[in-house]
Amino acid sequence: MSMTKSTILGQTNILTKLPNVIKCNGPKLVPFFKTVAIFFILFPKSKYKTADVFYLTFKCLPICSLILFILLNGINLRGFEYSYSRRILTGLAFSLLGDALLVYDHSFFIHGILAFGISHILYASAYGMRPLRGFMLPFMFLPLIVIYLMLSGVLYKPLSYVIYAYIFLTMFMIWRAMARIKIDNNEWTWTRFYSFIGGILFATSDALLALDRFVTPLVHSQILVMTTYYAAQLLIALSVVDSHEDVEMNFCVIQETDIIKAIQENGKLLSQMHRDDLIALLSAKHAYIKQTVANTQIKTRFMEKTVQIGQNIDLFLSRTPVMLLVKPAEQKD
Repeated sequence: MSMTKSTILGQTNILTKLPNVIKCNGPKLVPFFKTVAIFFILFPKSKYKTADVFYLTFKCLPICSLILFILLNGINLRGFEYSYSRRILTGLAFSLLGDALLVYDHSFFIHGILAFGISHILYASAYGMRPLRGFMLPFMFLPLIVIYLMLSGVLYKPLSYVIYAYIFLTMFMIWRAMARIKIDNNEWTWTRFYSFIGGILFATSDALLALDRFVTPLVHSQILVMTTYYAAQLLIALSVVDSHEDVEMNFCVIQETDIIKAIQENGKLLSQMHRDDLIALLSAKHAYIKQTVANTQIKTRFMEKTVQIGQNIDLFLSRTPVMLLVKPAEQKD
């Protein structure tokens, strides 16, 4: 094999520490920090009533910069590699749509909330449902109760249903981000920690926005809300840098590629191997890859349908002369 899994994951743990991330990816993040600075210089105060293209453009530019950052970091828009990065990228796209719709909040406020809700669903799907860690759920319901008590008397029912559903999706996203953090030194990854802190900051930004709009005006609300919001999106975007899930997925792709390559390069040696022995060898390799994937956030069933290692190998063998799969002694029979 060209690279072992431990080697790949060991490099991941080093590269994804925040100082190394900033050092290695700093030039890619320059547009984000510049656009954030320009936004706060031009709009230091709350601009809820400002519904114009100029404000919309500078509000959306930081998220556009994060989308560009993910694209420059490396992503495959087809196939099953980089599934984590693609879902985070799509979530940022829906967040961008939500930002644009909330600029015209008098007409599209609910639509903007729905767009952000879809982005939370995409983030949660990227984080996965394994491990489940249901014991964390009670901690997610506490903020729901607090926000319900805070907003129950000021929201009319159609809007309140949308707001409560959105808060539920936010807490669900934070739960999945927190569930994937592993304290064990051998399993710790900074990318997972970034996504969790990003979710917390996202919820903080939403809470400040709701408090300022529906309960009592806050001093410097624009700076408080947008700073936490941009920081949240930045950390979520940074979680794609050498993502643990993408590394493990790509490791499985390497395994499959190496199998096919070995068959192609060693056809003569395989001709001396009995068919049963060959099938047993390939089955053992497939079981190893399946076990590797089963211990990650990626569902085994998804990998079986997507990677289809056995089908690819069978397809290659079907194009190989039958004589290669039979011992010379058996050819005489």
